[in-house]
Amino acid sequence: MNKFWPTFNLTYMQKVKSKSFIIMTAIFMIFIFALSNVDKIIDLFDNSSKTVAIQTDNDMIYNVLEKQYKQSDDIKKVEKVSLEKGKKGVKDKKYKRLVQVNVKGEKVDGTIYEKGSVSESEKMRLQSTLSQMQSSLTAQKLNLSEDDLKTLNTPSDVKTEEIKSSDEKQTSDINPKVQALNTAVVYIIIFLSFFIAINYANQIGSEIATEKTTRVIEMIITSVKPSIHVSAKILAIIAVAFTQIFFIILAIVISIFAFDLKGLFESAGVEYGPETTRIIIYGAVYLILGVISYISLAAILGALTSRIEDLAQSMMPVTFVSLGAFYIAIFSISNPDTMLVKVTSFIPLLSPMVMLLRTTSETTPEWHLILGIVISVITSIVLLVFAAKTYRGSVLTYEKGIIKNLKNALNITK
Repeated sequence: MNKFWPTFNLTYMQKVKSKSFIIMTAIFMIFIFALSNVDKIIDLFDNSSKTVAIQTDNDMIYNVLEKQYKQSDDIKKVEKVSLEKGKKGVKDKKYKRLVQVNVKGEKVDGTIYEKGSVSESEKMRLQSTLSQMQSSLTAQKLNLSEDDLKTLNTPSDVKTEEIKSSDEKQTSDINPKVQALNTAVVYIIIFLSFFIAINYANQIGSEIATEKTTRVIEMIITSVKPSIHVSAKILAIIAVAFTQIFFIILAIVISIFAFDLKGLFESAGVEYGPETTRIIIYGAVYLILGVISYISLAAILGALTSRIEDLAQSMMPVTFVSLGAFYIAIFSISNPDTMLVKVTSFIPLLSPMVMLLRTTSETTPEWHLILGIVISVITSIVLLVFAAKTYRGSVLTYEKGIIKNLKNALNITK
């Protein structure tokens, strides 16, 4: 072990002091800080007016619209204006929009004027409000009471009830706002898992392949056992990856305590809940296990590479497997209960990303998530042991092709 630490320290310090590590870590932290203050950044650069102008001769309609717009987060002020003044104000960017409402008998019509195109959601919101007013005016003409009008406008009540099997969690439905945040958290962790795993897998593969193809390893193994040397290399790269993950988590913690995220969550229409904490914990575990698995696999492939020119081709299994896990998770993020997700969540190397997706589903049994962790832990241990064994057997073999090198390595280590 006294020869393990020099290799570990040299590799670790070399990586954490590199410009690429510092720059990428800084970019991640700045991105997190910016994301935590995105509402303030938008307000800083948003020069558009937050005033809505309303033109109508009906005071009741004006009062209803005024109350509705003042409840909107992006509107600070409402003014009653003439049509000419309103149009000029929109043109001069004094008003965000002009809403004109005309009442002809029981018919209520509205027109929205904006500098750019009017969003469909804004059109639907005004249409819904004016339709309710139109119904009230019609009810007054027909001498209908408020109760009669309420009965006419009350939609039919349709209930849903999900039948779950005995092994599925019997929990109440999660708040849609909480579910939206949970999905966003899973999306971010999956992206981080993919990026970090690919990045450091390529680094360890390149590190080992370079030493072997330049014949530097022939001098190293005269004083250090190959298994100790490669173990130090792999664990050093894993430590570098964990260091970057630590700084990312640190940035998130600073954002939570230093910035007011409540306003950001409200403007984004999301809400933090107990399930979010559970998903973050599972996400951290799966992120760590995924990084270890892919780095170990890349070390094996790097050791089996005879020429540095073949490294990209040798690393293709890591690329394809990680891309497969990433795309399955991302494209299934809105429906984590498909058969594809359920099956692939138990497949080694795919499990860290795909099983994480299943944490957002209420129908996923807790033992499935725990089994996914067990599978990933076993996979990581097997790959680490196999990486040391393969490296020991292939370090002095220079056959062309991964399969030939693997056969030779296994024959040598028998």
